[in-house]
Amino acid sequence: MGIKFANNASALLDGAITNSATSITLDDVSEFPALTVAGNYAFLTLANSAATKIEVIKVTAINTSTKVLTAVRGQDNTSAQAFDTGDICELRLTAGAIDAKLAESVPDGVPMAIALG
Repeated sequence: MGIKFANNASALLDGAITNSATSITLDDVSEFPALTVAGNYAFLTLANSAATKIEVIKVTAINTSTKVLTAVRGQDNTSAQAFDTGDICELRLTAGAIDAKLAESVPDGVPMAIALG
């Protein structure tokens, strides 16, 4: 249980969303990580094509049949915003994702460390 990642996962919004929508339909969800265990989640980024609007969301469920994400909006110091059909949804590395991974503990209770370099 915890944060999940996938390399280069991206899709397009398959319908406009308001700034309060918590269900987000995409054109494809096959590249995103499976969130099949309770408590798993991923941080995804929504952006318009000009990248003038960007929002980080916490996705807690992905319905692979309907291609619908269940999301907590306005994460990682971003604000919930409206987005249009065709806008971008990507799994990008964010500060919030790194913080979440570092906060996870291994079974013996020792905080996880990531070696860089």
